[in-house]
Amino acid sequence: MKFGILGNFSKDNFYDIFNDLGKFLKKNQIDFYLVENKKLDLDRISFKDNVSDFDFSIKESDIMLSIGGDGTIISSIRKCLKYKKPILGLHIGGLGFLAECNKDNYKDKILSIERGEYYIENRMLLNVEVPDSEINYDVINELVIDRRDSARTIKTNISISNKFVNTYESDGIIFSTPTGSTAYSLSAGGPIVYPDMEIIIITPICPHTLSMRPVIIPSDEIISVTFENSMNKDLSLTIDGQIQEVISNNISVLVKKSIYSSYLVKFKEYDYFKTLRNKMSWKGNMRLK
Repeated sequence: MKFGILGNFSKDNFYDIFNDLGKFLKKNQIDFYLVENKKLDLDRISFKDNVSDFDFSIKESDIMLSIGGDGTIISSIRKCLKYKKPILGLHIGGLGFLAECNKDNYKDKILSIERGEYYIENRMLLNVEVPDSEINYDVINELVIDRRDSARTIKTNISISNKFVNTYESDGIIFSTPTGSTAYSLSAGGPIVYPDMEIIIITPICPHTLSMRPVIIPSDEIISVTFENSMNKDLSLTIDGQIQEVISNNISVLVKKSIYSSYLVKFKEYDYFKTLRNKMSWKGNMRLK
């Protein structure tokens, strides 16, 4: 088994973990490659000979190990999409829904992988496209269309597979994957969805009318989004909180299931509901204690 390593090179604890990880991999005769990056501080790493360019690293690796928080893992997934490489998240961030191991147990997890005691979970992604433009992105968590710098609400027309659904007057609209259901969509009142389901969540942000609730649709539907003329000439289109485009209110946006999937390394002890309880501080029925 060969590992390619990506990470958040701006975090100090990345270097501590990577150097310890490198010693462990060397000791166990496991090949690894650290993907070179302009943000990588070579003076702080112990295994400079293992630094390789992205193309070589991803070609030679069986699994890509992403060291960081959820944002880093999402970025790693995006970089590896076309190569269909599994991602193992090593958590050093904040909330951390996507990581499968942390600094305390990653050695055991890697040994489990060496023994073949793991599986790959496929998760659907979205694709957003603005026809007649260069805007075309795959979405791991969510696509957000909002009012940008304006204080005014926007009116968003939603049609699903050529059937008109509603005009949402709100601060914006979130289109979420099941993976992203515990992110921005949840904060806006959207549902929690089991991550390997294949559905699309449409969640209005602070709608003008309380009856405008989130909608869940099958993943094979195609969503068309247009906007009613208003004082908001420019709108914001944001992918996973990492990529932002400015769009005008006289264009259309198409949202559909992506042709790509994300591939996440999981272990037999993985329990999504335990993760929810831990990350969201659910206490259960206190009367039973």
